Amino acid sequence: MFTEFGESIRYDSDDPAIGDSFFIGTFNNFQITPKLRLSPSLRYSQLKNKVDQSLYFSGFIARTTLNYQFNNNLSFRVIGEFNDFDEAYFFQPLLKWNPNPFTIFYIGGTNGYSRVDEKSHYGIENSQLYLKFQYLFNW
Repeated sequence: MFTEFGESIRYDSDDPAIGDSFFIGTFNNFQITPKLRLSPSLRYSQLKNKVDQSLYFSGFIARTTLNYQFNNNLSFRVIGEFNDFDEAYFFQPLLKWNPNPFTIFYIGGTNGYSRVDEKSHYGIENSQLYLKFQYLFNW
């Protein structure tokens, strides 16, 4: 767990200011089984006006990473994150195959979701699918 407080700059092109900041967070790592690891984290930050103590911003980012190691060569990871500042979240799965130090194969994707309407419905804002294959040829 960590915390930080003091003065910080509000980066606003129209009205930059120095305010009182507070930041607290935690990064955790739990080895559930020899093959399964859960890594949640939470970061909260706020910045207040130095004069009247009104909030410039306040919010948190909650993130969870789940790793499963099938064997030495094959693993799967899923990341989920909620960003309270933007009221958006994303989901990112990744499958990795690494049979030797010179060969690697990744396949994964990212889906970003944001609020669609006032009824708290979320819709896909952006998506990516990626693939990587790397092999060293020895001539």
